[in-house]
Amino acid sequence: MLGPMQGWEYKLLKRVDATEAKLNSLGAEGWELLPLLLPDGAVPNSFEKLEAQLVLRRPRR
Repeated sequence: MLGPMQGWEYKLLKRVDATEAKLNSLGAEGWELLPLLLPDGAVPNSFEKLEAQLVLRRPRR
């Protein structure tokens, strides 16, 4: 029998704001970076200019 499911809270961070210091600070708060990027708007035929958001999660408290 399975126990209760883990609850998560999520945070979106703009890729341009994802400095090493910022990610280390969020990691110290319990956030983990997921291997997922969410597109933030559409720039046709230009992956380099694509704005993206990083997805972080941590166990719900």
